Amino acid sequence: MTELKPGMFIVNPGISWLRAPLLYMQEGLITSQEEIDTIVRQGFAEAYHDPSRFRQMDSFAKDPDADHPGGLADGDDDFSDWPDPRTSLVSLDEEMPQAKAIYSDSFEHVKSLMQAAQGGAIDVAASQPYVESIVNSLNRNVDALISLSKLKSSDEYTYTHSVNVTIFAVAYAHYLGLSEDNLHLVGMSSLLHDFGKAFVPQEILNAPRRLLPNEQEIMQSHVLLGYNHLKKVENVRPEVLQGVVQHHERHNGTGYPYGLSGKKIGIYGRILSVSDNYDALSARRVYKTPMPANVALALMYKMRGQAWAPGYVERFIKMMGIYPVGTPVQLSSGERGVVCRSNPNFPALPCIMLAFDPVGRPVKPYALDLSREPGVEIERSLAGNEAEQMDITLLLSQAFQ
Repeated sequence: MTELKPGMFIVNPGISWLRAPLLYMQEGLITSQEEIDTIVRQGFAEAYHDPSRFRQMDSFAKDPDADHPGGLADGDDDFSDWPDPRTSLVSLDEEMPQAKAIYSDSFEHVKSLMQAAQGGAIDVAASQPYVESIVNSLNRNVDALISLSKLKSSDEYTYTHSVNVTIFAVAYAHYLGLSEDNLHLVGMSSLLHDFGKAFVPQEILNAPRRLLPNEQEIMQSHVLLGYNHLKKVENVRPEVLQGVVQHHERHNGTGYPYGLSGKKIGIYGRILSVSDNYDALSARRVYKTPMPANVALALMYKMRGQAWAPGYVERFIKMMGIYPVGTPVQLSSGERGVVCRSNPNFPALPCIMLAFDPVGRPVKPYALDLSREPGVEIERSLAGNEAEQMDITLLLSQAFQ
């Protein structure tokens, strides 16, 4: 990216995003150094340009608000002060037992909170210890809770979803460099973001099929139902309410309940929206199998600049990795295992904890660093029965012994 200059015309070389996640592929003319800086801040490391379409920038009227590829549009954030994620304080193996207890306790708390909601007043402050536990666990080792978020098998989707979104949103806010106080606000907002579903009829909430249009409208009412109840609770911070009421808004104005767009959507709403969508896509539902994590991320990447302000999905993907820790995969060699460590320099080549040989026989688990294995790559991620053949928690623990 150090060779990128104003006047270059960026082209899309047609390389799969899954193979080149750090390659900037949005076609168009680079008109300023500020635009280049923005592309770099979003995490891209390479770009292809067409020399025959180079233009001298002296012929341009410099308009800082011009709408051009890669530039900062209305409502976008300047990521210049957003640092890389902090390193883990403890190993995954050490954090996993605590993470399991935190996940289980948080699940039970959300379940109790929402079941008691129709009885009258709720004690929002009672959620604070659970949020604090999640924040602290993610600070110690971000991979423990994130890997557990995909292991919880339960028909009680509403409760697992609330915990999962909290995990992803706090981890993401941490990655973006938000302060400790803001991490707790993001966590509280996430844990309560679907509180309004407590007031949606169970036959709609737990329908084993896709909803009809009138049912979808009732389901969407959960946002304002939750917001209107929570804003009456004493000492609920406005940042928490922002995330609750905005987590289904879209950058291009096509979301709900208010159809907000651009700068009108706050950072809490943006963080929760990305996190909420990722879990919804990759979760198991009664009417659908879970979408593999890398497929969900690829789909979200295609929605960048439409559902979310430029830079938000890209940053989320860089945090998670193309194949997040805990993703069951099959290699080109036929071997199967679980991603146990991401590789920021080569996102498509993480470290794998292998569990099965090329013909499907169980093997004593061992780690394989794909960046050091020429010719071996991830062929596909696994889902359903293929994924369930592996004890992911055990494999992850063995990876760090």
